[in-house]
Amino acid sequence: MNQANDVIDQVDLALEKLETEMQAEECHGALCGLICARGELSKDDWLGFIDHGHDPQDLLKRERLAPLVMLHEVTIQQLNDATLDFHPLLPEDDAPVDERVDSLAQWCQGFLLGVSAGGVQQIDNLPGEGGEIMRDLVEIARADSYELDEDEQDEAAYMELLEYVRTGVLLLVEEMHPTKAAPRTDVTIH
Repeated sequence: MNQANDVIDQVDLALEKLETEMQAEECHGALCGLICARGELSKDDWLGFIDHGHDPQDLLKRERLAPLVMLHEVTIQQLNDATLDFHPLLPEDDAPVDERVDSLAQWCQGFLLGVSAGGVQQIDNLPGEGGEIMRDLVEIARADSYELDEDEQDEAAYMELLEYVRTGVLLLVEEMHPTKAAPRTDVTIH
């Protein structure tokens, strides 16, 4: 089993222990949406969002929430990475394309939930191309209702959608809250 699928399994198990119906993909989307809307999101705010009765002093629950804490840390790091190394938490490429499309739709649903919970109510007021990207994410969130043939055309379409979501989220984060990443020093300008 590969790394993304392992993380999905760990996050799903933590969510199950919290008795939530949310799955890992939607959870990661919600986390990214909250960060995008707020600019910053503390670990305790994140855990309070995902676990409504969150008590930081509960040692047993803290252990169960460890995958969600790790997801928070990695996601913040990725969204602020100067090399744009952000990837939605989705099944790996060896999963059937219809499963990956369903997961991408769940991820987008979570992202939209997170943005809304983070305080963004009017997408038309977002800076730059933000409104258009959000409308596109609404459409992608509906992608789980499409019939797929599992052919190369579907695979190529999925890869385009995934790249659009990935770069769209990075653009939204940058337009709403300019990056705090250190400037790259490995670039030479001629």
